[in-house]
Amino acid sequence: MQFSVYQRPFLVIAVCSALLTQQARALVSLNDGTDRIYVTGTVGVSRDSNIFASNGGGGDYVYSGGLLMEYTRKAGWIGVNASIGVDVSRFDKFSGEDFQNPRFSAEFTKQTGRTTGSLTLSAQRQSRADAALNTRNTSWNYNAGLNAHYPIIERYSLSGGVSYNLTKYVDNPAYVDLASYSANINLFYILSNERDLFAGYRFRYSDTSRNTQDTDHAFNVGISGRIIPRVNGRVSVGYQVRTPNDDVAGASYGSTTASASVAFAMSKKLSLTGRVAKDFSTTASDTSIDVTTAGLDLQYSYSAMFTTGAGVGYGRNRFLGRGGLIPGTDIHRDDTSFDWGARISYVYSQNLQTTLNYSYMKNWSNVSFSDFERSSWSLGASSRW
Repeated sequence: MQFSVYQRPFLVIAVCSALLTQQARALVSLNDGTDRIYVTGTVGVSRDSNIFASNGGGGDYVYSGGLLMEYTRKAGWIGVNASIGVDVSRFDKFSGEDFQNPRFSAEFTKQTGRTTGSLTLSAQRQSRADAALNTRNTSWNYNAGLNAHYPIIERYSLSGGVSYNLTKYVDNPAYVDLASYSANINLFYILSNERDLFAGYRFRYSDTSRNTQDTDHAFNVGISGRIIPRVNGRVSVGYQVRTPNDDVAGASYGSTTASASVAFAMSKKLSLTGRVAKDFSTTASDTSIDVTTAGLDLQYSYSAMFTTGAGVGYGRNRFLGRGGLIPGTDIHRDDTSFDWGARISYVYSQNLQTTLNYSYMKNWSNVSFSDFERSSWSLGASSRW
């Protein structure tokens, strides 16, 4: 028996639901519960109207699955959280975009004693639609970070960290690999039991496979904890300067920098979260961009089993330097985007959860091929044991 392209998504959903409702393996618990192993399986189907995030980009059905194994240890003065998994996707028409992406992460935490902190390591293969290049790309992403917090006296404390990030693109010599090294330090002042003030500095050095470099200096001030009554989170604002270390890129760029993540509990069932981020970034074509993103997400928990949510988002990418000029002009590329989405989640049991999502995005650009619309729906299920 053969199935049409319209019947295949519903066939996949039926098969996936049947598989996930089978008897699940029990949670593995070792050493009196201090060591635990979890296994999570996911399956899904989606319809994406523009898988390349470009003007005229084609749409397709995408069938996906994943397997994740997690290990946690909470004993002694070092805690461990580690995971290894793989994500697989198959495209109905654009089979050349199929991927199998492994991932790994590990975190070692110290939460006792005067000095606390964490060491994080991760590696993952990622395939995505890149709105800055308006095509799909695949890359390996490696990250390592060390963070620490030390109380100086009763109301003052220091926190700081160093990190390394490497992005290596696969099977496309036109893309530029990027390595970045950063270090930060923050001074905290305990204003009250609910609120801290802080001021900080971050240094970041970026080096590409094209032998170009950028140096960033960022200064910020902020508040964490209770922002205002019933609103909790962390907010920081500051100023940042990026200096390219080559003659081609041009002069330094200065801009505000910001980071915010806050939550407002409107009632026991209704919550609103907000986020803002503004920072410099580097594209796979070795162009610096000033990235601004903001979003609001509203979630309503009808019960412990049934939740709904909706969100809106805003983004702007300002392309900088000579690499950001539209070919044949002295005008820099400038993209502005708006997106919204909705979701429904239902928990059948502690081992099975299903989610239905819809999202829409519109990107306006002064470059024709970057002016596009994109919408998608997805239905997925996950089982954790």
